Amino acid sequence: MKLLLFSILLVASVSYANDLDALLQDYQKESDFSKKTKDESVGNLIIYTRDDLERMQVETLKDILKSLRAFIYAENRVAQPDILNQDPITYYSKGVRVYLNEHELLTPLTGSGFIIFGDMNMDFIDHVEIYEGFPTFEFSVEPATIVIRLYTKNAEHDEGGRLKLSAGSYASNKENVYYAGSDESLSFFLYANHSENNRDTKEINAEQLKRDKNTNEFYGSLTNGHHSIELHALNSKGDAFLGSLIGNVPKNTQKEATFLNISTNSKFMQDSLVLNLSYMKQKDEFSSLYDPTAPVFVPPATLVNSYAQSIDEEAFTANLKKEFIYKNNDMSVGIQYRYKYFDLTDVKFNGIDSNITQAYKKENVYSVFIQDLITLSERNMLTLSLMHQIYQRKGDVHKSHTTQLRIGYIYSDKQWVAKTFLSSQEFASEPYMTISPYYGNPELQSESYKSIFEEISYTTQQTLTKLVLGYGKNYDVPILFSDGSGGVIMQNSSIDIDGYSASLEFTYYFRRDDKLELQANYTQIESPYGNSAGKYINYVVRMLNNVGKFNIFNEFIINSGYEGVDAGYDYTAGIRYEATKDLHFNLKGENIFNSALKQSFYIKLLPQETEDFSIVDQKVTLSMEYLF
Repeated sequence: MKLLLFSILLVASVSYANDLDALLQDYQKESDFSKKTKDESVGNLIIYTRDDLERMQVETLKDILKSLRAFIYAENRVAQPDILNQDPITYYSKGVRVYLNEHELLTPLTGSGFIIFGDMNMDFIDHVEIYEGFPTFEFSVEPATIVIRLYTKNAEHDEGGRLKLSAGSYASNKENVYYAGSDESLSFFLYANHSENNRDTKEINAEQLKRDKNTNEFYGSLTNGHHSIELHALNSKGDAFLGSLIGNVPKNTQKEATFLNISTNSKFMQDSLVLNLSYMKQKDEFSSLYDPTAPVFVPPATLVNSYAQSIDEEAFTANLKKEFIYKNNDMSVGIQYRYKYFDLTDVKFNGIDSNITQAYKKENVYSVFIQDLITLSERNMLTLSLMHQIYQRKGDVHKSHTTQLRIGYIYSDKQWVAKTFLSSQEFASEPYMTISPYYGNPELQSESYKSIFEEISYTTQQTLTKLVLGYGKNYDVPILFSDGSGGVIMQNSSIDIDGYSASLEFTYYFRRDDKLELQANYTQIESPYGNSAGKYINYVVRMLNNVGKFNIFNEFIINSGYEGVDAGYDYTAGIRYEATKDLHFNLKGENIFNSALKQSFYIKLLPQETEDFSIVDQKVTLSMEYLF
């Protein structure tokens, strides 16, 4: 009956498509907003236009990542975004880079800002570009597996203001406002948001496990010709779910993150020379309480009733890039510098300072890259990229060198695009892997990765068909091993990991603003522990269509093959009503049948005990937008 109901909704939506006008409206919109999306050489690209975000009623980045090709949104045991999560303890999505306009949202300790911004609010975002399979090195100071580029709204397209109010299940609510203005020389954009994202709870061993979060956020930008400055501030408080210690279910957990970022972007020499500067500061606080009759064991031989930790982080990044055009060569050369500071020694067990030390607190990263896009003919291009980093540290990990190489071939005509990318990359161990007092290993070596990705797409007046194939092999992957004394330590795995992925996507544009998207994805990843491979299959059916003053959104996601958790299907639907040009009402239901994919976490290690938790909550949200 559930599937029948979904089918009826789809058929009802399609039935309105009687006046096919064969307009590929999405391509027109994509080409309007940014020259960045026109270059096929940057990598395997997924685009969410402004029109997509509005009609899908995207509230957070999680809303689009839950249907991502090859990788699906997941969280760690502290309820932080972690696409590559492998419970129990450490953070695995270090190679997922998040950019806001031209600067990276960075957390120095983990190497990736995804841990904070993987589920960020999206009301001030204009469009999204997601690159998989090691994209162009122009984006990153450090290597990446996935790059998520978020572009903010601006005065050029959003003169005036907007007020948005939302209310949803579990007493969730959100209030935000933005305002943009300009004169002959200056333009500005201001955004402020407050949100309470409350989620379903689950009782384990008589304790309530929560993942609620309260967020306050501000973003502002000021642009004068070829120069701009941005300020981004965020404070997030909430429940830390299962906490970072494993042994017993906590009675209560709390976390708080305070983030501040100031960045500038300047262009010279007819925009061929670009200088980006960025400074960030962050403070994280975690705490957990445990039942005195069931404390947690922490090496060396300590029974813990309470745990509290404060982490300080700071970073400065400078990026200078120059573009040259010589005959058939479009070249880019860049030099980059990044300073990182991190201190996690403020740890208390049972209210007593643990007096831990860390091998180093500062890191300097020097990076240089060169990239050449060679036009072989009107339809054929070749891209060559080389990047090298020097990580300067103290102690046993004083200096680490990593090198990235990328070669690509692109063929394109009016209907066909074929792209092949080969890459060889090295990833230095992130600070938390080497300095953690509980599992850190200062002798940890860099890991390496070799891959090949093939993308073929074919377009007609009303359709887009795309096939993406990928193969990669990981060497020396850092994983947790027993240290022989009852604890664990981070070590390089002796097992090489093979990964395979395939995605077949089809989009049918059946009316001016309407489209049907079908997607089938397959991923297989070998285990670094020598266990059987994980095989994941998911299907996505998404429809966007317009009926008079109503925009209708349907999305159906089927997940299967996920080891240790139930297969699930997630049906999300929404209606957007345009009362006037300045007043809109939105109604959205997520995981309507409460059958979405669940994620398995360890509750205890000895003896092993796990529990499943929903990644996407069943939720209904009603919102109002007023433009002024």
